[in-house]
Amino acid sequence: MTSKRLLSFFFFFFLIKSATSQEIPFGSPEYFNSNINLNLVPISFENEYTFSDLDHDQIISISNGKNLIQYIYLDFDQPVSIQFKLDTDNFPSDGELYFINPSINGWIGPYRKNLVEHHPTKLTGQIKSSRVIIEWLSPIDEPAAIPVRSIIKVTEPNFLKSTKIIQPPYRQQIDRERIVILLTGYWPPTNEAIRLFSRSLMLNPEGWIGENWEDRGYNVVSYFPVFNPPDCSDCGQGSGDLEVDYQDTSNDFWNIVDSLSPVAIVTFSRGYIDYSWELEWKYYNLTTWSNDFTPPYLPTPNPPESDVPINYIRYSSLPMDTIVAAIDSAGLGLTAYIDYTDGAGGYLSEFKGYHGVWYKAEMDSLNIPCYLAGHVHVGGLIDWETAHEAAKVTLREVIKIVDYYRQLPGDVNNDGVLSIMDLLVIVFHLLETNEMTEEQLQIADLNFDQVITIADVLLLADIIMGI
Repeated sequence: MTSKRLLSFFFFFFLIKSATSQEIPFGSPEYFNSNINLNLVPISFENEYTFSDLDHDQIISISNGKNLIQYIYLDFDQPVSIQFKLDTDNFPSDGELYFINPSINGWIGPYRKNLVEHHPTKLTGQIKSSRVIIEWLSPIDEPAAIPVRSIIKVTEPNFLKSTKIIQPPYRQQIDRERIVILLTGYWPPTNEAIRLFSRSLMLNPEGWIGENWEDRGYNVVSYFPVFNPPDCSDCGQGSGDLEVDYQDTSNDFWNIVDSLSPVAIVTFSRGYIDYSWELEWKYYNLTTWSNDFTPPYLPTPNPPESDVPINYIRYSSLPMDTIVAAIDSAGLGLTAYIDYTDGAGGYLSEFKGYHGVWYKAEMDSLNIPCYLAGHVHVGGLIDWETAHEAAKVTLREVIKIVDYYRQLPGDVNNDGVLSIMDLLVIVFHLLETNEMTEEQLQIADLNFDQVITIADVLLLADIIMGI
């Protein structure tokens, strides 16, 4: 009785103390259909280069009868990661802007007025190369100067810290019911990258590989639309789950997560036509989406999430820096990077990416485990096999973090954080007002002495208080 009174007093004291990143509509540059010869224009700068400082006499102009096409071939001497800041004030409604990496015959774009005028940063996607060709198409009866303000070298924001994975103390493996990690795709190569994780024999006749994937204790399940032909470029809406349609995507997504209750979500879609593995950091609750293929052409409701303001930002919780490092180390020939600067494209990619991080936020508010969510844009030149290998590399890094949260010593309510709620469960167990499960008993044994005592409560209290 004395120990129970002491425990109750301690708990009351503790309470008082603690109270104080996109597939943009498809297009390809005219450059690849021409025999034009371009002269290199050397560019050297530290952080930002103002485009008006260029010698505009070196811009080459040609006509295809409908458009005036302007080219300039930039030479940076060595590979650099850059973005271009766009001049949307001088962007005609029928203009198209491309940034071409001639070393791989890849590109980012087309950028069109309706895609860029509402972007908060006015920055293009990231391109890493020693040389870049800018192609600008404007109507021949409305010619316009190349709408680029400046060239900016990409640097990581200094307020961001690398993901730290702190290994929990060793404990005997807990035999848990297998839980689900959800992968979704859109255009190839992303639907092909995750096809083998589909449980549908029609979509995946080779057989589901996601059951207890790599003996890691998780069922990995994928959903994606299908296209005809499968290696399409201008793919259209597709058919099946998560069609390239706002209403279909939203309806399918919520049905899928309601049935699976995933502990992590990685959404994929095709990004720029290159070899990039681009992790999107933030996603906007937009109203200014690009049109899809079927009426109504925009989301309903618009913005999608009515309980937060227009342009509200939600962020990825994927271990982005460790994924980038793992992709780099895998020797797949991909350029992995994090897009810190803008949203995920204002089209179906951002829409689906927003749904993933939105679902995680909803589960957080209900104390239901969904530890990670985020979106990856996959370069359109990546072959299907390489994209599949990169998806597996990404998935392994995700599982490391999910494992850490699920095995967090003291996290007896399994919500991924140590809090007073965990303390309550242990205290009420010791007061014999509730009984913990075998799994909870193992997690609550912070000093690993095979019994749950007030010593475990004190250790957990110190952790929560940061002592």
